[in-house]
Amino acid sequence: MNEFLRKKWEMAGLADDYIFNKVMLDYDICLEVLRRILPDLHIKKIKLPNNQQEFAVAPDVKAVRFDIYTTDEQGNHYDIEMQVADHHNIAKRIRYYQTASSMEAYDKGQPYEQADDSYVIFFCNFDPFQLGQQRYILHKHIDEIPEQIIEDGQTDILFNVPSMRHDVDPKMQALLDVIAQRKVEATDPLVVKLKERIAVVKRNRKWRSEYMRRSVYEMDQEMREKKIREGERRIQDGKREILEGKRELQKSKREIKEGQDRLKEKEQLIQKKEQKLHENQQMIIKTSIVAMRALNIDETTIKKEMKEKFDLSDKEIKDYFAE
Repeated sequence: MNEFLRKKWEMAGLADDYIFNKVMLDYDICLEVLRRILPDLHIKKIKLPNNQQEFAVAPDVKAVRFDIYTTDEQGNHYDIEMQVADHHNIAKRIRYYQTASSMEAYDKGQPYEQADDSYVIFFCNFDPFQLGQQRYILHKHIDEIPEQIIEDGQTDILFNVPSMRHDVDPKMQALLDVIAQRKVEATDPLVVKLKERIAVVKRNRKWRSEYMRRSVYEMDQEMREKKIREGERRIQDGKREILEGKRELQKSKREIKEGQDRLKEKEQLIQKKEQKLHENQQMIIKTSIVAMRALNIDETTIKKEMKEKFDLSDKEIKDYFAE
């Protein structure tokens, strides 16, 4: 385990959220990253970046912990996140982070129109919306007029780090390449600072130990969650099997009922045929008796003939001649 974690620490880069957080605590790096993400804002200075700052929208709701949080001289709020794994909840996750960040933008007694702007920025080690874009910038708009953006002061920006589209400007592309551990020109000042800062982080024994402890905890947590998911999957599979069994049972009952109905119909048909055959035989026997009597054949001979020919019992012969 220790050897595995040691190698993990040595191989970890900016795409690792822990390394990313420690690197982004550097004031100059954080400022330059924001400038590259939002060049139109012409950010001059920011407050010292805060690592793992926690906000609670309300006492009884889930708190949110930001990876890197800061504000600029204009009062704009910035939350910068490194998203390593795709948990298929990115849209709802951004919504909650933006809610927490926006709450900080409203001072008590301040008019709504004076609220500060808030930016939630996600670096994703996957395509967050599976649409093939390298960068996604999200704003509210009017459904009937999609080009009409609602200026509510909220902006969400997501980067698809693995993308090779190069749709961003060269400086931003260099940052994404460093995160993705792709080859980058060492002449870019930010690239140089990032590599130096990563080396500083890697040499910090306290951070190394903290990384190890957190990694063990995360692996344990992942194992527990995996077991929970496996248990839930088995429960769902069991429910599906029970439901399928009930469906099969209902199907079998229907088939048995249909079979019984068909059998009953056949029995009734056979009874009708037997009844018809019996009636035909009676008619033939009666007609034969009348014909033989007309020929003056004695009754003993007629009875013997009818009994042998139609396999009649003595009682049946007696009944025919009693009519």
